[in-house]
Amino acid sequence: MTFSRRKFLQGASTSLGFLAAAATMPRWLGEANAATLTGYAGYRATVCVFLLGGNDGNNVIVPLTSTPFAQYRAARPNVGFDQASLLPINPVGLAAGSYGLHPSLTRLQALFEQERAAVVCNVGPQVLPMLKADYTSGTVARPDNLFSHSDQQDAWASGIANPSTVTLPLALIGKVTGWAGRTADKLHGLNPGEYPEVVSFGGKSLFAAGAVRQPMMVSSSGSLAFRQTSDANFNALQNAALSQVMGITNDVTLEASYGGVFTTAQTFATARTAARDAAWAALPQATRDAIDALFVPPATGSSGWSLHTQLYQVLRDLIAGATATTGGGLGVRRQVFSVGLGGFDTHVGQRATQDSLLAQVDFALAAFHQSMDLLRASGAFGTTPPQATLFTMSDFGRTLAENSDRGTDHAWGNHCIVLGDRVQGRRLYGTFPSLDLAGGAANNPDTVDSKGRWIPSLTVDQYAYSLASWLGLNTAAERDYVFPNIAGYVASATARGLSASTRSYRIGFLLPDA
Repeated sequence: MTFSRRKFLQGASTSLGFLAAAATMPRWLGEANAATLTGYAGYRATVCVFLLGGNDGNNVIVPLTSTPFAQYRAARPNVGFDQASLLPINPVGLAAGSYGLHPSLTRLQALFEQERAAVVCNVGPQVLPMLKADYTSGTVARPDNLFSHSDQQDAWASGIANPSTVTLPLALIGKVTGWAGRTADKLHGLNPGEYPEVVSFGGKSLFAAGAVRQPMMVSSSGSLAFRQTSDANFNALQNAALSQVMGITNDVTLEASYGGVFTTAQTFATARTAARDAAWAALPQATRDAIDALFVPPATGSSGWSLHTQLYQVLRDLIAGATATTGGGLGVRRQVFSVGLGGFDTHVGQRATQDSLLAQVDFALAAFHQSMDLLRASGAFGTTPPQATLFTMSDFGRTLAENSDRGTDHAWGNHCIVLGDRVQGRRLYGTFPSLDLAGGAANNPDTVDSKGRWIPSLTVDQYAYSLASWLGLNTAAERDYVFPNIAGYVASATARGLSASTRSYRIGFLLPDA
């Protein structure tokens, strides 16, 4: 069978899944507002770990004091844990051993106790602060299609819970963007050249899209190149056609657009590969060996794991970004990375599924964090070693009450993990919900129904802005561009005299710069 060049290119574009298909390829040469570097003068990155499907936060952290634990077990006779199985933690300001982590989170328990990790409680998408009476009466707009996987993933990724209720900045009207991409729009001035600020290895693609700055989409293995097949003849045809297209200079719209796309992709792929190799080679051999050893998964129970591979590739990109151009690196100051792990939609047989998934999360997050410690200790970056903060997001929480299939169903507010050397750890942020379902929804101010679907005490906007401001968002104008809903949220909370945490733009889980 023979193919026209046009048809081949149309088909070949689908193999650019990690470079992005031609219709959505980033244009990396746009203009962006200048930013001013304040705070830390070295390199910083945030790493979003998106737990796709709706991770059950009610089993991630559990109160161990007698009454709430009894309420937890009453709601979860099958998917809940015995008290002895949970890993006790000692949050600052609370009674010792008052909470416990999921049994799979052994490494995160240790990091929590070392004040490197924290839990942000009951956070979720909101339009305005919502109390139980607001939900019941319908006087406050709810997130768009609450409890829907795709819509709530979009709400977390975009930082806009209900687009019809938000007045967007002029630059964003008609554009579908995520809060990481919009952060990149404003932070581009901190980075030299045109290398993308956001690199996505997985998770929710919307999270990475900006109005001006677009992300680099990379495979979970770290590869940024055409997929090769087992058919050598096809590979040769693909490479020959790509070379031919790269040389096109005429004005034929289709071919010219493909030529520009592939040339741009090749330029950044080449720069990225060279920088990764040079920066990695510049590290002491002992540091490289120790990092590689951290990412070797356990011999048993790790078949099919992928998250550690993604985070290893993020680390390699981070090292390249943090290395000066004089050392062969990219010499950037601020980056955002995104990875993803699916399988958390646990309607049936939750215990076995979530136990395995959280073991993978525990291993991967700890390996990344410990690698950052090794980079700092290596001396390769002088007095300003790279800093990184890992944070989890998910579609939504799950019902406290289990279902008849020994699983849990879609809910709303959820508990998230933040981890890093700049995290003010060993703390719980936000308000932990009441687990008392015995009297029904009417008697529990934190749930919308008798199943235990938590009304968030903190909004995604506050959670995300805490991270974006750490990267360098400095002004109210920058904040309101990236988070167009947050000023109205805080104003409403202030006018209604709600809690101090509800009235705050930021959650205090990151240490301030000296």
